[in-house]
Amino acid sequence: MARPVEFVRADVISSAMNVFWHSGYGATSIHTLVQATKLKPGSLYGAFHSKRDFFLEIIDTYAGNRLARVEAELMAAASPLAAIEALFSRLRQELIEDRDGRGCLMVNTLLEMGSQDDEIRERISAHLNRIEQHFATTLQRAIDSGEVRTDTSASTLSQFLMSGIWGLRVMSKKRPQPRVYDGIIHQLLLVLNPARTPASIASTASTAHTDALHA
Repeated sequence: MARPVEFVRADVISSAMNVFWHSGYGATSIHTLVQATKLKPGSLYGAFHSKRDFFLEIIDTYAGNRLARVEAELMAAASPLAAIEALFSRLRQELIEDRDGRGCLMVNTLLEMGSQDDEIRERISAHLNRIEQHFATTLQRAIDSGEVRTDTSASTLSQFLMSGIWGLRVMSKKRPQPRVYDGIIHQLLLVLNPARTPASIASTASTAHTDALHA
């Protein structure tokens, strides 16, 4: 009897994630996944059952990683508003470095499959809602501390920021110049505190790091 192929599940998921992320669900074939993961079709089906099940596990993995990064970012800064600004600074850097225009796997999948597949739409929506809730919690802290405008609810502001992030992710497929991202992020952050000086926001946007947010 042939010995079953041994593999590290996380490595296989990472390899397949890059394929789906680049090509989308519909354009990714089992043959392409076999090539990317270096698994035989039988081993692939044995481990993940189907292309769809494989993709759902990849979405869950991707979303979990992004949520962990958002949580860490929002808890790292000295103040809630500084945390949000730092998160957008990291997002800016990632957008600039996304030279292939891959965008966000969750947003890409919603655009591709959201109107066709209720389960995938609801699963991704649940992941994005968790990220939005972290924004809302941080924004409420910022409102309570007087850092953010008090005439709009934390929930509405968090939805506004999330819509901005989704738009930036889609826009990245055009590969715009960095100044385009700077202008949009500047306006997004100004909404949180109109009295905050443009120079302070521009300074935040220019101090980015390479480890980035994917939401």
